[in-house]
Amino acid sequence: MSKHVLSKKDLKTLITRMESIGIDVSSLSPIEIEEKKKDKIYYYSGKPIIFNNIPTIYLLNYLKLKDKTITVDDGAVPHINNGSSLFAPGIINMDTDIKRDDIVYIKNKEGYFIAVGISTRDGKDIMSDKKGEAAKVIHHLNDRIMNDF
Repeated sequence: MSKHVLSKKDLKTLITRMESIGIDVSSLSPIEIEEKKKDKIYYYSGKPIIFNNIPTIYLLNYLKLKDKTITVDDGAVPHINNGSSLFAPGIINMDTDIKRDDIVYIKNKEGYFIAVGISTRDGKDIMSDKKGEAAKVIHHLNDRIMNDF
C-alpha cells in the first residue's frame, strides 16, 4: 500500500496516543501513513517518525525531549546500538520520575537520542543503587526501523 496523508480523525487519535507516552506531535503536519503487512509507519517530511506506536530516533532528535530521558556514557552506546538492554552502571543521568514499564528515551552524552526502551524499574531505584538492568531496548540505531524505512 502507498503512503497517504492521515485524516484529521486519525491524526487526532495519533496525537492522543503519542501524548500518553510523553510525545507531542501536534505541531507536525502533514503526517503520512504507510501500511506494510502488519506494520504501520508514520512519516513526517519523508522520515519515519513512528513505527507500530514506537517513536523513532528521527522523531526524538527532531523534538529534543526533556522528560523520560536517560543519558548514557560512551561505554554503553555500542551495546545499546546492538540491541542490548541498558544497565544502570552505564547511566550518567536520568529523569528520576520514570516509573517501571514507562517508555524511556535514551541519549548519548552529546545529547543525541540513540534508542527507545521500556524501564524495568523506577528511576529513583535505578539511580540509588546503580546496579542491574534499567531498561529493555525496543528500538535502536542499528535496527530494521532505521535501516529499512
